[in-house]
Amino acid sequence: MRNRLFYIVLIAGFLSSHPWGLSRQIVSADTVEISGGGHLTGEASRKPDSVIVRVDDEIHVALPASRVRRVVDSDELAAYRELAAKAGENAELHYQLAVWCVTGSNVPGDSKHYRSHHLQRAITLDSEHAKARAGLGFKKQNGKWVRTSDLMRGRGMISRAGRWELPESVAIEEYQQDTDVNAKKWIKEVKRLVTLLLRNTKKSPEALASLQAIVDPLASSAIADQLNDSRERGNQSRDLRMLWVRLLGKFRDSVSVQTLVQAGLMEDDEVIREAALDQLVKYGAGSAVATYLPCLTKNDNQLVNRAARALAWFPDPELAMNYVDALVTSHKTEQAPSSAINAGFGDGGGGLQTGGKKKVYVQTRKNPAALALLQAIEPEVDYGYDEQRWREYFANKRSTYSGDLRRDL
Repeated sequence: MRNRLFYIVLIAGFLSSHPWGLSRQIVSADTVEISGGGHLTGEASRKPDSVIVRVDDEIHVALPASRVRRVVDSDELAAYRELAAKAGENAELHYQLAVWCVTGSNVPGDSKHYRSHHLQRAITLDSEHAKARAGLGFKKQNGKWVRTSDLMRGRGMISRAGRWELPESVAIEEYQQDTDVNAKKWIKEVKRLVTLLLRNTKKSPEALASLQAIVDPLASSAIADQLNDSRERGNQSRDLRMLWVRLLGKFRDSVSVQTLVQAGLMEDDEVIREAALDQLVKYGAGSAVATYLPCLTKNDNQLVNRAARALAWFPDPELAMNYVDALVTSHKTEQAPSSAINAGFGDGGGGLQTGGKKKVYVQTRKNPAALALLQAIEPEVDYGYDEQRWREYFANKRSTYSGDLRRDL
């Protein structure tokens, strides 16, 4: 019985390569689409557990119902059969028919199969039919038609998701995918351990030990989420949040540095903030300064002082003028137009008016954090908030040279 079934499957696979089947005797034929690709043409009759296809008077093929995707009635292929008959031995007509098959819903089921058949038929009739060759994935190389797949493989390329890529690119992308998968696993695992820890049960000490023992940098996203979320929710103790800072400082990757930079700027808990900045002094100072320095010119006065406060951990005399500019800053605030209704009367008569133009207020603020930053690089100088004197001081300092030029040369 097994051999007989295998034989039937082989016949089905052979017939599936011919869109109109083997039989020329059956004028009105159904198309049986086979699961996994291919189809069989003939008169189809359904049984409880199989489909019987009469290909011609001598060949009957029985397919298990599980192998049949669907049965297409003969009427649905009437237009196709008419065009296929007209194509005859004309390569160009077969190419046009291939295009027609994948346009709209001209043929039921897998239209790509019909297309492939007629493109193949076209190059069989005319081996130099360029459009049909291109449709089948051929390119002309040194006067010979070569499949694009063979050509690209010869160049060391790899086919992936419908694209040809360098093996190195594929390896990097696959590594990134694996990294993303493992990072997501860590997010779930860290959440699980934190839940156990916060429940304060017998398992809590073990959960804490597991968190403290994390050394995989792929856990950085999970740890970063914990530090950021706990800042917003206020649902974790300082000790636990300090653990996140220490772990991020140990990982030393981009996610960890970015998270510590944000903590150094936005964290309200002084202990956590200074711990984050201390980690950045060890690793990530460049990213910290690059983030904090532009904040000195923001319209948000609180942000200006937060940035200056954070920059005090990375004092740089070369940035003195930036610090001076942040000593006294102006900030604009807008007030929306009033919705009140006002009565107005004049020579032209009276009327009612609503609202008005929005008002813009400018406030000038002195920034103690910026002054502390200047005093960090010049501890023996104190011009307070006098920006002009600070600028003159640094200008004179830069223009003064106390060395022996000849000796230095």
